[in-house]
Amino acid sequence: MAFLAPALPFLAAAGSVVQGIGGFMAGQANKKRAFAQAKEEVRASNEQETEIRKDFRRKIGAQLAAQFGNGMEGGSGTALAALRESQLEAALDVMTTRRMGASRAAALRSQGKAEERQGYFSLASGLLGAGSSVHSQQVDWAQARSGTTPRAGV
Repeated sequence: MAFLAPALPFLAAAGSVVQGIGGFMAGQANKKRAFAQAKEEVRASNEQETEIRKDFRRKIGAQLAAQFGNGMEGGSGTALAALRESQLEAALDVMTTRRMGASRAAALRSQGKAEERQGYFSLASGLLGAGSSVHSQQVDWAQARSGTTPRAGV
C-alpha cells in the first residue's frame, strides 16, 4: 500500500474533477431539456391558437346563418355588433394563449440557463477542489519530510 501513497493526492484531485465534470454535464443536459420543453410549449400554444381561430370561424358562420335564418339582415346593425364582439373575444383569446405560451417558454429557458450556470459553477468547484486537494497533500508531504509535522496531542 505504501506504493500508492504518492498517488493519493492525484486520486483525490481526480475525484473532484470527475464530480465537477459530472455537474457540468448535468447542467448542459438540463439546459437542453428545458429549451426543448420551451420549444414544445411555443408549438403547443401555436396549435391552440390555430384551434381557437378555427373554432371562431365556425362560430361566426353559425352566427351568420342564425341571423339570416331569423329574418335579420346579417352584417348590419345589432347583428354586425354581435359579430364584432365575437371577433374581439376571439382575438383576445388568441392573444392570451400566445402570451401564456410565450411566458411559459421564457420561464423554461430561464430555468435552463440557471441549470447551465449551476453546471459551470459545479465544474469550477471541482477544479478548485482538485487544486486545493493537491496543494494540501503536497504541503503535508513537505512538512512530513522536513520533520515539522505537529505531533498528536500537542
